[in-house]
Amino acid sequence: MSDLRNNSILGAGLAAVLGVMLVGIGAETLVHPNYPEKAAFLPDVVIEGPATAGPVGPPDFGRLFADPAGLQELITRGERVHAQCVSCHNFDAGGPNAIGPNLHDVFGRPVASHAGFEYSEGMHAHGGNWDYLALNEFLTSPSSVVRGTKMAFAGIRNDQDRTALIAFLRSISPNNVPLPAPLPEAVPVAAEGDAAATTTETAAPAPAH
Repeated sequence: MSDLRNNSILGAGLAAVLGVMLVGIGAETLVHPNYPEKAAFLPDVVIEGPATAGPVGPPDFGRLFADPAGLQELITRGERVHAQCVSCHNFDAGGPNAIGPNLHDVFGRPVASHAGFEYSEGMHAHGGNWDYLALNEFLTSPSSVVRGTKMAFAGIRNDQDRTALIAFLRSISPNNVPLPAPLPEAVPVAAEGDAAATTTETAAPAPAH
């Protein structure tokens, strides 16, 4: 009886071991782990070429508008851009005011000065003239520049479209506003190594004769 009992216990243990092995084989069959054969590292990304200072400030009206061919392209584009304004503004000479004032001669005229239109207090307080820089700033975000303006327009964030619209407004206006001076051209920003080498070369003493 003792041998029979021992054999039963041994058989139960072997069955348990075989069961665990079968479960492991089944799991590997269902799930295929995908590991690389060799350890790897993410590559370092290196951007070659000199860094340049990004555009800061308003468009370079003095340079853009001084080129006749380029100016005509801007005016043509601006005429398309102004289509989003015609629901609130009239652009014809002597045309009536609409939801907003007539904009035929807005370029160069004093702020809040078009006859027959009731401007907001914020617009009256803004002052100045609608020149290149004033129009560029206002058209970027009207409500940010003139607090309390009645103009419910988010603005034109695209620099090219905004510059083109200003070119169009200038083309239909009888007011003559001189071009501002061209802005200085952007200078490439030297790398730290180049700057150090330049400093070293500049500070090196002249060879003795």
